[in-house]
Amino acid sequence: MLINKTNSCLLIIDVQERLISAMDSPRNVIDGCSRLLKGAKILNVPVIITEQYPKGLGNSIFEIKDSAPDKAVFFHKTSLSALREDGFMEKMTSTGKKQIIIGGIEEHVCVLQTAVDLKEKGFDVFVVTDACDSRTRQNKTGAEIRLRQEGIFLVTTEMVLFEWLEKAGSPEFKEIQNRLIR
Repeated sequence: MLINKTNSCLLIIDVQERLISAMDSPRNVIDGCSRLLKGAKILNVPVIITEQYPKGLGNSIFEIKDSAPDKAVFFHKTSLSALREDGFMEKMTSTGKKQIIIGGIEEHVCVLQTAVDLKEKGFDVFVVTDACDSRTRQNKTGAEIRLRQEGIFLVTTEMVLFEWLEKAGSPEFKEIQNRLIR
């Protein structure tokens, strides 16, 4: 199945001030999530951004807030799976989207648990591997093995952007190609 911008919601999980520096490849996560957010902004894809216990872990990092569309929803949580937090499922279903594109940290904890819960609720779930990370390479690899076993699609940032675009030649295609494709 291809990702379709009219049926997608972008979910960025916990890319926060006190978490990002502990990641194995923080620059990759920041770059991947920022590119996805900017693409979502250009193509009017709804965005939800979670923040795990921001009082202790800080808010989303500057690059995430700066790249996010004005209409992005920021959602505070303490549950590891966002779906287990009161009110989150209502936010997700209010988008009316069935395909959930996920980037964030940590891939083996909050990303994995949220992705599995979304899949169990009937959503088509896509985890963007170059926009996710964990503290260790072993945890990231383990998460991707488990996600695949759970039937969750593993994709890259460029796969998402080009599937959202569907065809070349539009002003959006040119803007994304010039600003977001490496």
